[in-house]
Amino acid sequence: MTVAITRPLARRSLHDRIVEELGRRIVAGAYADDGSLPTEPQLAADLGVSRNALREAIKVLASKGMVEVRTRTGMRVRPPSEWSLLDRDVLDWHGIADGRLNRSFDLVEFRLIVEPKASFLAARRATADDIETILSACAALEACVGHPDLIPGRDIAFHRSIHLASHNAILDHLGSLSASLMRMQVTMTTTEPGSFERGLPLHREVAEAIRDRDAAHAEDASRRLVLMPYTDLRERLGLAADAGLE
Repeated sequence: MTVAITRPLARRSLHDRIVEELGRRIVAGAYADDGSLPTEPQLAADLGVSRNALREAIKVLASKGMVEVRTRTGMRVRPPSEWSLLDRDVLDWHGIADGRLNRSFDLVEFRLIVEPKASFLAARRATADDIETILSACAALEACVGHPDLIPGRDIAFHRSIHLASHNAILDHLGSLSASLMRMQVTMTTTEPGSFERGLPLHREVAEAIRDRDAAHAEDASRRLVLMPYTDLRERLGLAADAGLE
C-alpha cells in the first residue's frame, strides 16, 4: 500500500522533505500490510525524486531504526519496537499520525513517572530567575481562559520551565524532545468544556510550591496535576486502573 502525493516534492531542502514524507508514511502505517516498501524505482517515481536522493533519505530512516535494506528482500519497515522513539523526528511523526490516543496515553504515563520528580528537583534547585519564569508561565497559562488556541503552547512552556529549573540536563532534554507529542496530548485532554479550567489551580499550586521551596508539596501537586489527563485518557481507552501509578 502506498500513499499518493499530489505533486513531486519541492527542490528546496529536498533531502529533509523526502525523509519527512517517508517517515510520516511509515508511522501512519502506509506500508503495514507486510512491511515491504515499494522497489527503489517505484518509490523514487512516486516521490518525484532521483534514486540517489531516495537512497540518502533511506539511510537516515535506517539510522532511526525505521527501515532496513537487504540485498534479497529489498527495503522493509522495521517493527515499531525497534524505532528510535526518542528521536525528535520520530516523535513529531507520531504526533500527526493515526493512533494519537494511544501515543498520548504513552506520553502522559511517561509524564506521570517523570514530572513529579522534576517539580521536586525544581523546588530544591531553582534559581530566582527560574522561579520568576515558572510563575510568569503559570500566569500566562491562566490567561488562556477563553482562548483555547493558546493553551497547548503555554502549557508546554509552563512544564518546560520546570524541566529547566530542575537543573537536570537529561530531564530537560527529554522534555524538549516530547514537546510535539505533549502539544497533541494537551489538545486532546482540554477539549471537554471546563477541563482546562479544572487543572489551573493545580498548575498554580505546583508553581507556588516551587517558589516556596516545598519539594514534597511540589512533587505531590505535580502528580495530582498529571493524573488528570492520565485518568481521562485511560478511561477513553478503556484501560483498567494501574495501582502502581494512581
